[in-house]
Amino acid sequence: MTKRILEVNVDDNGYSGVYSLIKRVIENKPANYQIDLACLEPFESQQNIDYLNKLGTQVYYIGYPGNKIKKQLKYYEKLQKVVKDGNYDYVHIHGDVANKLYVTALAARKADSGVKIILQSHASDVDGSHRQLKRFIHKSLRGKLVKLADCYVSVSDLASNWMFPSIPKSQVIKIMNGVDLAAFRYDPIIRKRIRKELGLSRKHVLGHIGRFAYQKNHQYLIQVFAKVYAQDPQARLLLVGKGDLQDECKHQVHDLGLDKQVIFYGLSSNTSELFQAMDVFLLPSHFEGLPIVGVEAQAAGLPVIFSDQITSEAKMTNNASFLPIDETSLSAWQSQVIKDLELGHRDNYDLLSRQKLDITDTVAAFMKLYNS
Repeated sequence: MTKRILEVNVDDNGYSGVYSLIKRVIENKPANYQIDLACLEPFESQQNIDYLNKLGTQVYYIGYPGNKIKKQLKYYEKLQKVVKDGNYDYVHIHGDVANKLYVTALAARKADSGVKIILQSHASDVDGSHRQLKRFIHKSLRGKLVKLADCYVSVSDLASNWMFPSIPKSQVIKIMNGVDLAAFRYDPIIRKRIRKELGLSRKHVLGHIGRFAYQKNHQYLIQVFAKVYAQDPQARLLLVGKGDLQDECKHQVHDLGLDKQVIFYGLSSNTSELFQAMDVFLLPSHFEGLPIVGVEAQAAGLPVIFSDQITSEAKMTNNASFLPIDETSLSAWQSQVIKDLELGHRDNYDLLSRQKLDITDTVAAFMKLYNS
């Protein structure tokens, strides 16, 4: 018998961590599970939709390009229709703020009183503009999530506290963000090839993968790199991703005279190879739930430096450290980078496998949800 699941609020914008995770779940799920997507924002790439369609996944756009209040109403109306027509067993709603979970969960419940609703928290703060207002709305609505779902899930304790403070921790299931450990495993042959292609064969490469947005804190990362480069002229910065703040970051790099030392790579669907080109991975985020790129970087055997705003659960190896992201800590980041550049890659496959951080472990955890 086929189990039918609808994953809500999943799209390919910026090739986000949530999209990457759910795509891998779809790629690795058992054949008797039908998983479809309902996205609040339109997909950026028709190729990604075509790929999902080939895997048997249908993609439904339930968003609206107009004003934000009407957008919530459209979510509510369109999702009801998708749930009614799809005859789903489970509606699994992903989000970073309570209002998205609340509106979509209400719609799913109204459409089908018998459907099982799963709410999952992926973040620990708000991104973009008007953050104070967004926090106010989020905190006003998160208490209303109690009893609205059949199951509550988070990627870390920090994400649980952000989204489900009124729900006992014992009732929130934690599912770590697993990755394809074999695909990200350190490979010196791939490393040599990619570094040659990028013109980085003899360079010391600091790397970052993520949207150019407030959350990821690229401006601070560029400041760190400027200090490292002043000490190590062989240092280079590889930035993978795109986003609203990309132009601002390019101006910052230009003003620092670092145009030739910083690579703005753009989006990539093959980040496993780009990790091989790096020597150290930096993630100075203002906040995260549990960053998938942090897991991927450690799977690739890289030393990783996280901001101290990221949950300590992100540390999976002994080569991960945490530092503050204030102006007085720039020298500490510089020193840690210089130290980590001496470490080289390690094969962390077995270590992360024992921690159940392979995508197969995550798929098994999802399937367990869908059988509860």
